Amino acid sequence: MAHGTKQALAAALVDLLNTTTLDKITVKDIVARAKVSRQTFYYHFNDVYQLLEWAFQARLRQLRELSGKDWRSQLLAEVEYLRANRTLAMNVYHSLGAEYLGLGLERAIRPLVAEIACNAELKLPITDESMEFAISFFTYGIIGTITQWLNDGMPKELDDVINDIHHLLRGDGEDLTAPAL
Repeated sequence: MAHGTKQALAAALVDLLNTTTLDKITVKDIVARAKVSRQTFYYHFNDVYQLLEWAFQARLRQLRELSGKDWRSQLLAEVEYLRANRTLAMNVYHSLGAEYLGLGLERAIRPLVAEIACNAELKLPITDESMEFAISFFTYGIIGTITQWLNDGMPKELDDVINDIHHLLRGDGEDLTAPAL
């Protein structure tokens, strides 16, 4: 039942984020919406930010299961989720510092980029010793692109950028389509 309680708390937080920025949401608001006690909340989470992190990771796991193994499809599904939940995404974006947002995005994106590298889809002439640098380089490039996309108000063009990143990583990026950000 613990997982169900965590899901109920996460659902309550998501509902609240559709109307309120994170910095204005309290534990009291969440437990009232989830119809559980404060003690139950604190049994599972230390604070609202830890609940947000758990909800974020649970959503990423769910998206990965829905979109299959292709990292490009996973990233596009995640972007589509953000676009479909624009108010929620912008409330979180405007509530969190860039550092916290970057950490969350890194946890989501690094495994996708590393998977490409481990499956030899990354067609760059680099040594094994340089692979970690390449993974970091592309991870932070994608994070920067997504952050700029959020900062610009989530225009549709991010789909083209993700497709271009996919082509670059696979080594077939001669005909890139995305406009410069």
